[in-house]
Amino acid sequence: MISRRTFLAATAAAAAAGAFKAQAADFEGQSLRVQFWGGSDGLAIQKYIVDPLMKATGAKVVVEEGVTSASIAKIVAQKNDPQIDVALLDDVGVFSLNRQGLLDKIDFSKVPNAADVHPDFVLDGGFGVGFWTYITTILHNKKAAAPASWEDLWSPDYQGKVLVPSINDTQALLLTVMAARLGGGGLDNLAPAWPKLEALKPQVFSFIENRALDAQALQAGQAIAAVDIPSYFKPYMVNSAEIGATTSLKEGYFAITGAAVIVKGSKGNRDLAHAFINQALSPDAQAGFATDIWYGPTNKKTVVSESAAPYVVHTPEQLAKAIQVPRLELVNKRPEIVENWNRIFNS
Repeated sequence: MISRRTFLAATAAAAAAGAFKAQAADFEGQSLRVQFWGGSDGLAIQKYIVDPLMKATGAKVVVEEGVTSASIAKIVAQKNDPQIDVALLDDVGVFSLNRQGLLDKIDFSKVPNAADVHPDFVLDGGFGVGFWTYITTILHNKKAAAPASWEDLWSPDYQGKVLVPSINDTQALLLTVMAARLGGGGLDNLAPAWPKLEALKPQVFSFIENRALDAQALQAGQAIAAVDIPSYFKPYMVNSAEIGATTSLKEGYFAITGAAVIVKGSKGNRDLAHAFINQALSPDAQAGFATDIWYGPTNKKTVVSESAAPYVVHTPEQLAKAIQVPRLELVNKRPEIVENWNRIFNS
């Protein structure tokens, strides 16, 4: 059975002789319909994928915005007449849509940059490919010692000083999985999480709802730790020397991959769709994502700026510490987690 690493190297080698034909092709007057997130994520994608591709190819990229759940719902609703050619979404979207037969396999011979992508980011047998990754970890007040382990959240030093995710956010589900792991369980055995979360109650300063106020609490030392995605605090951290984020936790940190997929049966030019994905995998685009929104690269040739390096996973050693939770299984466990979370924290 051919490995993902060998597969990528072989298919990319076939494409690498000369130049990237699809990129060099004349796509003047052609359109590609894509869907991805709004906000700062969307602005970064526009800046580093959409605009450079349109300039290089003469193509028009028509953008629709939506979070991952909305993108999944739209692609499912349009399955008999697809209106989206390429979607960028969280990895759970790859697994969900591919289970329903709604994706085309990516032809990596048309995506030269894929040769430099870490093989773990080729998803579901090649029906998706990761172009960035972001982590859930522990942020902290730098005047206190940086946490070395998730267990530190239960330390007496943290009593009443931990910012805990809202149960509406995936970060709360991941914290629950970590609590289970610390108790000897895991996603397949959540029972150890419940007493562990009970023991976390006295540690809670507040639940993360307003990151501007939460950042103020961290800066002032009212809270000394927060379980969250570092990029969400970026607007406040760039102007503050008091808030840090660790990528050195003993047990690792949770990673979620942003991925590109091609919608089955869509009408857009397939070479253009692959050119779009190739741009997403380029070192230049991924360096831009790291700097602008603190999302880590999947292309091993990406050079991460000094300013972004403390907040993104980008070295082989860091990638080895990244915990990839099976996302569909996590979604299936959500009702159980929410029920127990509310019982514990609302009582």
